[in-house]
Amino acid sequence: MTVSDLDKIFWLRAALGVVGGSLSELLTGCKVIVAAPQAGACVDGLKPDYTTGVLIGVLLFLGSYYALKGTIGKNFEKDQVGKIYTTGVGSYVLLFVFSWALLFTLGVTYLNL
Repeated sequence: MTVSDLDKIFWLRAALGVVGGSLSELLTGCKVIVAAPQAGACVDGLKPDYTTGVLIGVLLFLGSYYALKGTIGKNFEKDQVGKIYTTGVGSYVLLFVFSWALLFTLGVTYLNL
């Protein structure tokens, strides 16, 4: 059984989703205080910044698109180039959110590594 280029793109995006979600939590996460009076604040007095984590995910996906377009995309015909962008989007997003939420729930950040 041969592995097609679309299969390679799919599994690369799935792996990048896990890597991106993990990086988002490790780089932007903080130990959150759950108890009042400062509920929702970080331990060091900082505020959690989740927009940077989302930006990491978007930039990682766009970077993979341009990298794949320059390498594997040369094998595709003109009418099939859009498949480079759409292949693996769902798995990327779901694995990104899952790994980010899992590490957030476990409390894994760069502060406690």
